[in-house]
Amino acid sequence: MTRYSLLFFVFLFTTALAAEEVGVVSFVQGKNFISAPRFKNKKETVRLGSVLKKGDTITTEDGSCEIQLATQATIRLSKFSSLKIDELLNPKTKSTTLNLVGGKLFVKAHKPANGGPSDSQLSVVNPSFVAGVRGTEFLVATPNQGGEDEELKDVETGVYVNEGTVAVSPDKKGKQTLVAENEEVVLSGKQLKKQILDEFVKEKMHIFEQFKAIKEENYQRIKEQYEKNDQIMNDYKGQG
Repeated sequence: MTRYSLLFFVFLFTTALAAEEVGVVSFVQGKNFISAPRFKNKKETVRLGSVLKKGDTITTEDGSCEIQLATQATIRLSKFSSLKIDELLNPKTKSTTLNLVGGKLFVKAHKPANGGPSDSQLSVVNPSFVAGVRGTEFLVATPNQGGEDEELKDVETGVYVNEGTVAVSPDKKGKQTLVAENEEVVLSGKQLKKQILDEFVKEKMHIFEQFKAIKEENYQRIKEQYEKNDQIMNDYKGQG
């Protein structure tokens, strides 16, 4: 598994993009796909530097991928998982909402450079619970789709916190359970049960040591280059 400079691997989609925030694939291994109505074939293979936007769904088969969501967070989707980007740094609310359809998702929310509290919000939703965070590292686990990730097959449905605090509730209006560092909350029937972080899961948290955030200036270059290329493609289609 090799990392490359994203500045040399910007993958072009033939779709319009305004000055909205995007996600950039910073690591990829195995078979992964992006699906969206904006694609001619409805589904595209994920490549290093692929750009994602609001409404896209990314699905892994026998692979995994790492995505930087603007400058807010880096996430890794494990094997046989599916994630839809419902919201990506909404300009009014500064919120990002990720819909974990199935599988396992590692999330590292980046802290502001000034060390102060973040003014943006990130939530992971699924049919069982909602997890909301501000600057933290955690794993969200739900049943896999289409196969089994052998390394994580024993991880129960729930939220596992490596650093920071995550607020977990049964739904957007339900009572929140605060899950702190080295704690977890698992689904027991229809109830959320908080307990000490399982040693097996704690060992898997070492994956966060591999996460490398794209510098903000590099992210902005990728985004601007994507927008320029997209404008050229649209102008070309308009002339045709």
